[in-house]
Amino acid sequence: MVPANFLSMENLQGFEGLSALEESAVRLHEVFNSLLAGGFTEDQALTLIAKLTTKNND
Repeated sequence: MVPANFLSMENLQGFEGLSALEESAVRLHEVFNSLLAGGFTEDQALTLIAKLTTKNND
């Protein structure tokens, strides 16, 4: 079962006219909102997203 806060991400597949950058921004915002709904603070959510979106140089 897909959580309700991820349903809007699935709906993006039908949107036309969004650039890849715009679609990525919307998806990251949905992840951010999901983290907030899961009890993370804004700082924690942003830190996790930053770690998810940066290359690992190890």
